Amino acid sequence: MTMKQKTLSGKTSLVTGAAQGLGRVIALALAGAGCRVVVNDAPGNDRARGVAEEIKRAGGKASHFNADVSDEKAVEAMFAELQKKQGGADILVNNARLDPYRRTPDMTEGQWWDMVMAVNLKGSYLCSYWFMRQAKEKKWGRIVNISSVRAFIPAEPSMVAYGVSKLGMHGITRAFAEMGAPLGITANTVAPGMVVTENINKRLTPAMMAREKARIPLGRGAAMEEIADAVLFAIRNGYVTGETININGGMWYAP
Repeated sequence: MTMKQKTLSGKTSLVTGAAQGLGRVIALALAGAGCRVVVNDAPGNDRARGVAEEIKRAGGKASHFNADVSDEKAVEAMFAELQKKQGGADILVNNARLDPYRRTPDMTEGQWWDMVMAVNLKGSYLCSYWFMRQAKEKKWGRIVNISSVRAFIPAEPSMVAYGVSKLGMHGITRAFAEMGAPLGITANTVAPGMVVTENINKRLTPAMMAREKARIPLGRGAAMEEIADAVLFAIRNGYVTGETININGGMWYAP
């Protein structure tokens, strides 16, 4: 990673689910734009620390947390620590999600539904709630929710919970956009289609990859950096709020 011009110099950004994949690339892009980056990932691994160290080696400023975003007390404690040590966050990217291919055969429908909603939807709400409490004092803030094209297209049985959770994020965006507008705080959604992450081949077989690409008019998945560009646009532009940035290669068009 090479540090770029510091257009967001001095801002503190919190990215959830940032220890790998798209979250990691968003964190690197924010660091490249001059942000102090707080890398968050679920407890039980040291990957968040690794991404923070990667940013620091490239000349950026970063720290890390291992807070479970579905745990209300953990989220509250994370924001309290942010307030104490860094004066709170200026930017929140709700990227944490439960991988739709993570379900194990022993899980019931209800168990899987509850797990997906807890991380993807409840986690986004809790982080947005505590972020707003801090950002309103600054009269400036940015919330970006990472949704999915799956919020808009009919879901196959294995993707129902995931699609519903991602659609729910749009309601969170609009609510916080309305609350935040008088306070200088914007909230927007970025809704990617297929994204080529380092783990995509672990989730999709070659046949599944071919089927997914066949649904995309541009004929390929997005590079993670292309999605990060959309996130940076939503952060830099102070006049767009309550909106959805669809970035899916033509797979779905907004009406």
